Amino acid sequence: MNPELSVIIPVLNWDLGLLLDRLTTEIDGAGLAETVEIIVVDDCSREEIRRRNRAAACRHAMVVYHELPDRAGRAGIRNHLLARARGRYILFLDADVLPDSAFFLRNYLQEARAGHPVICGGISYRTRILTGRCYDFSLYRGRKTEWLPVEQRRQTPWRYLFTGNVLLDRHVLEQVGFDESFSGYGYEDIEWAIRLARLVPIRHIDNTCSHLGLVDKRSAFARMRRSTENYLRLARLHPGEFSQTPVFRLFRMLRPWPRPLLGALDRVLAGLFVISPLQDLSYLLFQLDKAVLLAVLDREWRQEPEGGRS
Repeated sequence: MNPELSVIIPVLNWDLGLLLDRLTTEIDGAGLAETVEIIVVDDCSREEIRRRNRAAACRHAMVVYHELPDRAGRAGIRNHLLARARGRYILFLDADVLPDSAFFLRNYLQEARAGHPVICGGISYRTRILTGRCYDFSLYRGRKTEWLPVEQRRQTPWRYLFTGNVLLDRHVLEQVGFDESFSGYGYEDIEWAIRLARLVPIRHIDNTCSHLGLVDKRSAFARMRRSTENYLRLARLHPGEFSQTPVFRLFRMLRPWPRPLLGALDRVLAGLFVISPLQDLSYLLFQLDKAVLLAVLDREWRQEPEGGRS
């Protein structure tokens, strides 16, 4: 007999002990062992992380653990997880989250049984395990862009669908998979959410997970720079939705600027970001530089021969 709910967790270089303990405690306490399965797939983590996660998975009978021989990427690994899941409902969780409620799985099951095809519980930062000051910018940015009240998330449902914590009916997932052309870092979840929103209603509820995986300030900036290509790909695929984002207005203003001026502005903003002691100023510089990088890349792509970019 298949389980009703499959919890699927992609992992890359993160210790799953806390998350698995939290989920299995609820499963055991609520008598959900026949109702819920947990599937973990490792996307080529370091061997010491794999050893810890193998041991953590072995402690719980309802956890199925797999390791990939080659890196699949953020979109590819989620499609891989979906192929292994048996439940009617699929709950996506990131490895570096921790449910905030002791009734986390039961809350989702109640909403799913009521017939909602896509349910987003939301992201919070209630629990923090990385407390160094170097992580404060990551925390500030997460609180500003992710930890938002349900009412605000419901205004633009696709923008706040985080694959770190979302449940879907299997029939919906069979119609809308992840686009594996998003092979770099970032925005494969937003592109997926846009296509989902065109097919079914997205329901936002208060059933949050704390995001534990903060990164230091320099790493956050480096990730933003790596994500620029995927962001511009998203903008070209879905220009209507991109025009609703805050960075679009800056991008539109900067797009006609000459390449040397954009390059100089990028260097100035990047330097100021590194030395800024204020979180609100750092966030402003972060957003400005993202728009500059998008304008630079857009200029490069427009100069390529027809068919050079999808």
